[in-house]
Amino acid sequence: MKISRVMNLIVPVETESGAAWIHSTPISREIYKAHFLILSKTFAAIFTEGLGTVAGPRVACLMLEKIASESGGWDGANGVRNTLVGEIIRLSNLVYPQEGKGWQTKPLDVAIEKGVVELDEIIGELVFFTCVSAINKPDQARGLMEVVAGLWSSATTSLSLMDWIDSLVISKPTGNSGEMENMSLAISSTTVPV
Repeated sequence: MKISRVMNLIVPVETESGAAWIHSTPISREIYKAHFLILSKTFAAIFTEGLGTVAGPRVACLMLEKIASESGGWDGANGVRNTLVGEIIRLSNLVYPQEGKGWQTKPLDVAIEKGVVELDEIIGELVFFTCVSAINKPDQARGLMEVVAGLWSSATTSLSLMDWIDSLVISKPTGNSGEMENMSLAISSTTVPV
């Protein structure tokens, strides 16, 4: 069961091949229960420090790391980096156009490993989204993420990864099909009737 089933995050990214997007889904209730305190502290710190929706999406992962490190819970096999952040990355996919093949997907961890995207460029927004969607009621989360979308050019969608991809426009080259348009019956408004 997802915490906010109807809200997934879409983050635009630039790659060497051009524009692409990250589609990220919320964490499960089980992951939330295991990390509710660190998520709550991170969310609260972002707003009590005055970072809010302006800077919060950029620094959310740094704030998460700071708070987790202070309690000795960042590193290690059961540390927040490997459990929570790892799960956030696992729930995210890169969506990119490939000429002649339409839209392609790649798990975010693979895209990071291959150097297609930089983790530091996107992880803050993903952690911020996770905090917002996990801590707030769905209507509150949507409202906050709408503000973020206006500032950060991100978006939220209720569509699953595949449904969202299916909703994207596929760019088709314009070309001549070889077929001629029948113009013999066309009448111009300036043609004098005979």
